[in-house]
Amino acid sequence: MTNALTKTNAAARGPGPRFARLARRGLAVCMLACVGLGAAHAQSHGRRDDMQVQPPPSARGERFAPPQIDQREQRGYDQMRDQQREQQRAMEDQQRRQMQQEQNGRDGRRDGRLTPDERRDLRRQINEVGADIYPNARRR
Repeated sequence: MTNALTKTNAAARGPGPRFARLARRGLAVCMLACVGLGAAHAQSHGRRDDMQVQPPPSARGERFAPPQIDQREQRGYDQMRDQQREQQRAMEDQQRRQMQQEQNGRDGRRDGRLTPDERRDLRRQINEVGADIYPNARRR
């Protein structure tokens, strides 16, 4: 009886640990196979961006000849560009002025407490309006 309690390696040699080890190894092999197949598939098919064929450059190394623009056309383009820049500057100046006006309008209003004189005037105005709305009823 004492021999059975001290010798526990008999239970460790059963089919359970061997099957668990086999299952773990099989799972690892399947995972590696899936990763390898995925990498091979991606490499063989490539991406859509890579599939676009680039046209070969010309023999002189230039793809396109620069367009020839005469002086009159160039001046016209320059004038149009200058006008667009002036319009853009004018719009920016107008927006800047509007922002400053809004900011000045906000600065005119003070945040915080009223002075005692302002409180007194406000109280008087409220009482005047209240007297107009609720006149004293005639006594009978």
